[in-house]
Amino acid sequence: MADSKYEKYIKRNIQPREMQRRISYKQAITMHKELIEDVGDFGFHFNFNAIIAPHMLADPPHDHNCDEILFFLPTDMDDYPELGGVAEIALGDEWEKHIITTAAIITIPPGVNHAPIYMREVRKPFYFGHMLMATEYFSSQTKKGDGFL
Repeated sequence: MADSKYEKYIKRNIQPREMQRRISYKQAITMHKELIEDVGDFGFHFNFNAIIAPHMLADPPHDHNCDEILFFLPTDMDDYPELGGVAEIALGDEWEKHIITTAAIITIPPGVNHAPIYMREVRKPFYFGHMLMATEYFSSQTKKGDGFL
């Protein structure tokens, strides 16, 4: 390809980070500091997974030093907004339980405890992801500067 002024802004054939092999989800895409270091700091960390079987996300209960957005999206647009499964998350120091069965976005302010997240039922694959509003972040389970859970 000829030199392009803007090609650096397009990340192609993105590969997920090395992770323990899982049969309950497949990582679809992630955007992290190392991936965009040649472009600049966009101020967020993004992760997107296809949920294909029931499981519990491994993160222990924690909070972050930045805003976080969780999203649950169906893959079957003919049945939208039905999620195709059942997810459960506890929020806050009270561990208030919430059941997700339709397309949903959860906004979590800094310092609000959350997790684990249970993917209780998967009738059809659905998407789950998070966006942290910082390129590097820490939580009550990591030290400042560790970057990731």
